[in-house]
Amino acid sequence: MVYQGFDRFVVLSQVDESAWTIHIALKGPGGRWWRGTRSSQDILGIIGNSATPQALDTLAEKLSERFVNGELAIDDWSPEKGANIKLTLGPTSKNPVRVPLVELSPTEGAAYAAALLSEIALQAQPRRCRLNPPTFSATTSRLPPPRVPSPPKTLERKDVLNVSPSPAEALQKIQVLEAELAEAKAQKAKSKSPPLNSGTKSTVVTQAPKGASLANPHKKARKYQALEFASDEE
Repeated sequence: MVYQGFDRFVVLSQVDESAWTIHIALKGPGGRWWRGTRSSQDILGIIGNSATPQALDTLAEKLSERFVNGELAIDDWSPEKGANIKLTLGPTSKNPVRVPLVELSPTEGAAYAAALLSEIALQAQPRRCRLNPPTFSATTSRLPPPRVPSPPKTLERKDVLNVSPSPAEALQKIQVLEAELAEAKAQKAKSKSPPLNSGTKSTVVTQAPKGASLANPHKKARKYQALEFASDEE
């Protein structure tokens, strides 16, 4: 874009093997087009007939920088119809480059605008027909389908321990764990004690009184039965 007074101009540059072509459009309700061309011989005339490829590359780089940086000016500007104007690259530099421009007819300007728009459309196709590339990735431009929340699962003890409970919940859980621990200890002690009324005979050991006879420690009366002998006569 070139701003000159209240007027705004759009400058387009195109380079091919045979020439360097400049198009300028005046933006506004009375839009107009101009065109200027510099042949390869004109470029060699700027540098010199003995120009080397390195010199041509240097000139192309300088002109590109002036174009990108907006170092442009419209000379001999006149709002009159059919006025010939000039585009100057680097107007404040030591060696400015000037390109004479000739105004196009409305038909020629419309034809060029249509060709330019078709070229822009072709270049926009790889960007999903957008004039400018998206500021975000094309993969993230599509929102994923909404996810249906799954029902909450029953928390196990290991899950409960990983949750940060409130003080009251923590105290209640501690009491439950203490009760379970006491019950486990009671079950363990019960399993170690001997069973009652198991049906087995227990051996009772009694101690005789001191000084008592070992043969009859409790001094019970003894009964003697006379021995009878069978008769030899039978």
